[in-house]
Amino acid sequence: MSNKKIKMTHQEKILVLLLELSGGMKKKIKYEDIVAGLFKKFPEDFHLRGYNEYPDSDIVNKRLYDVKKRGLLIASHRVFMLTESGLELAEKIKKGIGKEDIASANRFSRSAESEFVRIKSLEGFRLFLHGEEDKISENDFYNYLGVTVRTPKNAFLGRMNTIKDVMNEIKNKKDADPLTTQILKYHKFLFSRFQHLKDYFSE
Repeated sequence: MSNKKIKMTHQEKILVLLLELSGGMKKKIKYEDIVAGLFKKFPEDFHLRGYNEYPDSDIVNKRLYDVKKRGLLIASHRVFMLTESGLELAEKIKKGIGKEDIASANRFSRSAESEFVRIKSLEGFRLFLHGEEDKISENDFYNYLGVTVRTPKNAFLGRMNTIKDVMNEIKNKKDADPLTTQILKYHKFLFSRFQHLKDYFSE
């Protein structure tokens, strides 16, 4: 583990605070507790401009939803909870590990392993492995991302970014096994065939 001190961004500070408030678990945290906690822990970053003694809830709100778009947390009715990938990244940041060290050279991250298990069990992936790409539907694309047609836009984008991060992690591995390589190809195939769905949710 690297002992190098790294400067954290606003988003990284939010992840660290959520990790601490949740006790390292998938625990729901109220928006008000996050605002108060960030102001207490990082007053120089989250105070109201011109009024150092007051927190700036607007900047907290904006940064929280920036983090959500990355698929690192989920939100509902001003209550937030870290995802598996969010927890993992927050732990790395808190330990002071550089971003280039987040996934080790010898193994995948927990969040990536979890996604692999899920993707390998999908019917669409089975069809792809058997050369039956013509039978793969929009529903298979939604299943691949772990969303539905009713998923809100921000949640869809968050899941899409999470999957992209997982695929980037795969690409950085030097000795990927054949099945992992097929998952990469499946990802490329889906994102090409269903570009219109990506564009629709990205508008």
